[in-house]
Amino acid sequence: MMSNRYFKLLVSITMLFAVGTLVSCGASGVGAIPSGTPSLGNGTLAVIPSPSPTKQSIPPASPAALSGTYAFVRNNQLWLALHGAKPAQATSFDYSNLPDVSWHQPLWSPGDGSVAFIMNARPVGEGGGGCPAPDYGANGALYILNASTMQSTQVMVPADKSDPLASSPHNGYWQYMFWQDATHLLAWYNGVVGKTSNTAGLYRYDTGKHILSQVISLAQLGVSTLFNAQQNAPLMLSMRYSSGQLYYQVVAHPFTQQSQLTIYRHVVDQPALASVKVLDMGSEAWCGSQQSNTFTNPGWDVSLDGQQLAAQMVQTGNANAPTSSIETLNMPDNTTTGLLAQLPPAMLAHDLVLTWGPDSQSLVASEAHLLSHDGPYSATLANPAMTQAYAPGAAGLAAWKTDSSAFTLQSTDMSDVTGAGQIYLFNTGDTQGQLLLTNTRNFVWG
Repeated sequence: MMSNRYFKLLVSITMLFAVGTLVSCGASGVGAIPSGTPSLGNGTLAVIPSPSPTKQSIPPASPAALSGTYAFVRNNQLWLALHGAKPAQATSFDYSNLPDVSWHQPLWSPGDGSVAFIMNARPVGEGGGGCPAPDYGANGALYILNASTMQSTQVMVPADKSDPLASSPHNGYWQYMFWQDATHLLAWYNGVVGKTSNTAGLYRYDTGKHILSQVISLAQLGVSTLFNAQQNAPLMLSMRYSSGQLYYQVVAHPFTQQSQLTIYRHVVDQPALASVKVLDMGSEAWCGSQQSNTFTNPGWDVSLDGQQLAAQMVQTGNANAPTSSIETLNMPDNTTTGLLAQLPPAMLAHDLVLTWGPDSQSLVASEAHLLSHDGPYSATLANPAMTQAYAPGAAGLAAWKTDSSAFTLQSTDMSDVTGAGQIYLFNTGDTQGQLLLTNTRNFVWG
């Protein structure tokens, strides 16, 4: 029989904080991190301090900063700008009686011909508690928008079309998405919440033929999800995709004092093969008690070239001061390199968001939520001893420019559903961020 803790988990509907890793595709180039890092006086490199400007002192970005192709969400509608043209509204969703709206970061296809996005609109008052903290925007409706025609196509699993949420234009059970190539989107589907179903798994959608097919089932991964938790089964927390491999983060023995965090990978085009363990991220009492909620989804990311894995390694030996460190694993030769060693203790004591740049050399660490208002910070494999700090404070998933010269973050908390955020542009050689857009969130470069 399922434990009471698991039952409460299912009743909460959507419980997982989801950071779908959406990587912009484009040209490679090592990001420029400035030299001349301050020293602590004993030969140890020091982090460049973050300025603390007032809101009025944040400089605006130059008009040339928005001369390319990009997308963003404003007033809970998707906007696109193509090749330097003025942004145009691309969606017209009706949110009558559905005021709580959340979006995943849009995802441009290679070549910028299409944009995939997941959105979720809910009635007011939905909420919950416990561990892990509820995220009612983790699941949503999946759309693919043709950037030339501005026409959107909703992707639905045929077997679940009779379910009111699965067939809703504002809701659904999609959680992650990754472009496999210019015309094929991979997307993870959790299936109807609270029901055991064969529909859960990774799907491939052909944008030319409009064909949806399942490529990996949930059962083939040997895990359950927070939406359909099974007693004694490992829980899948998050996933990434790179170079033909699906990577996924798992917590074994959840809700106990000896939970183990591990990352696995699975070959997408050979689903019958067994998954391979890539990295152990550490052990902790994952949601085991009210005092053990420090790390519920520690950050990690896989580089665009599929060779580098960055992970937040959990260190909870001291119950009074749990912390973590950032390590990168070079998967071809299994060597490790430490990065971002000078992050403030307040950041290392809770979940972070790690985002590789398109150059597969530059890494940004940011807060998932605006807790300490520290960061963001970046480092490179070319100069791993150095940590670059930026201001002002911004949170969430970094959106890199395709040449890895800059990235953007938003000022609002990722759980904020007001949509009234500000987008800051951070050039990798400048500690001071610039105000790029107002009343905007979920910005991404094409």
